[in-house]
Amino acid sequence: MYRKQKSLRKKLFPWSYDWHREEACVDDKMGEPLGPIRRCKSGIVDHAAVLRAMSRALEWTEEAYMEMVEKALDKNAELALMGSCVLVMLMKDQDVYVMNLGDSRVVLAQERPNDRHPNPNLGKDDVWHRNKSRESLVRMELDRISEESPVHNQNGQVNKINKNREISICRLKMRAVQLSTDHSTSVEEEVFRIKAEHPDDNQAILNDRVKGQLKVTRAFGAGFLKKPTCNEALLEMFRVDYVGIAPYVSCIPFVLHHRLSSSDRFLVLSSDGLYQYFSNEEVVAHVTWFMENVPEGDPAQYLIAELLFRAAKKNGMDFYELLDIPQGDRRKYHDDVSVMVVSLEGRIWRSSG
Repeated sequence: MYRKQKSLRKKLFPWSYDWHREEACVDDKMGEPLGPIRRCKSGIVDHAAVLRAMSRALEWTEEAYMEMVEKALDKNAELALMGSCVLVMLMKDQDVYVMNLGDSRVVLAQERPNDRHPNPNLGKDDVWHRNKSRESLVRMELDRISEESPVHNQNGQVNKINKNREISICRLKMRAVQLSTDHSTSVEEEVFRIKAEHPDDNQAILNDRVKGQLKVTRAFGAGFLKKPTCNEALLEMFRVDYVGIAPYVSCIPFVLHHRLSSSDRFLVLSSDGLYQYFSNEEVVAHVTWFMENVPEGDPAQYLIAELLFRAAKKNGMDFYELLDIPQGDRRKYHDDVSVMVVSLEGRIWRSSG
């Protein structure tokens, strides 16, 4: 059991951090530029053309995939059921291009204007106390997943309160900007669009799902909701009552260009499972807190761990109990989640759970 806990601890939080090194370097850091340094190249860029190219690439890929599916229907009809959300981000110098289908998200963290300058009155003693506080907070994160040091002791409770307070401060100084858009039956415009495209089908949206099957309204693949021939190739138990020939699920993406500014700090790309337990603002606040306190750590992995703790608590079980459930069966408690954190200072972290 001890080895299992140590292995789990290393898997979720594999970093180590030299707190004394930060104390020695803090004066140097205070003199560093506040914002990330990005290369800029001269010349006019046709951003609309870039977005059109991304859309065309998706369109051609979808056409090729659907052609492959239709050719294989006789032997592998289940291919008609397969589909996926799409999330693409292209970065070039200060330009960010986003394309998405479904409900995966790109969230940009922006620093609010009044928090972009350090406090000139911050003395060395204040810095020392801040670093000691950081050390205790991060140790609490490690202790929380180890029975060697239970979180239910008095110090653990104090540290948790301190962490929550610091995360609340992060929410005040940072802003979450969603660069993608959600395509699901939770979006009124999407429901209206599907009903308008299928006026003869009063069950186009059934039980808050497209034809009672999918929550997302735009996706790659999912041929059984795009072509009657794909639907008819399925076993009867998997078919929908396809009315007409118009597709129920679209592959027309949302596209956006964003010009990075000095207030932009990082981006979080993730599947929708993350937002079962977090709001956009919570994601940005947690990543901000973590990157400030554990600069050598993995914020994507930290988000996954936080999600698992919340999922376990919501379902009335211990963290280890949830991890012991096989990955497929665990979807009863939380969706599969993939997270990528992109720092505008040049680092990328990925994790899934």
